[in-house]
Amino acid sequence: MTGTPTISAADRAAMLVGGALVVVGTVVLGLIETFVGNPSPVPVTNEAGDVIASPTIPVEIRATLIALGLLVWGLYGVYKLAAPSGGESTPTGTAATTE
Repeated sequence: MTGTPTISAADRAAMLVGGALVVVGTVVLGLIETFVGNPSPVPVTNEAGDVIASPTIPVEIRATLIALGLLVWGLYGVYKLAAPSGGESTPTGTAATTE
């Protein structure tokens, strides 16, 4: 058994794509919203009911990006459960002797 686990291409892709979607949906769009627009996700109205400030980036877009990132991670988890594990293997052609 080796001490270091190997990371496959599917592992890297799931980490990169899922993580990027979650980070963009939360951190990047949150910072853009904070510095450019109204930091509140709900439209601000006055007493007459007129909308005076609304979010720059709609909440649906942010929620969709985060949900897609979580979906990628969930599908990766199902893949890891369904994929056969490598397990221990012995080289072919050699006999293991125990004394």
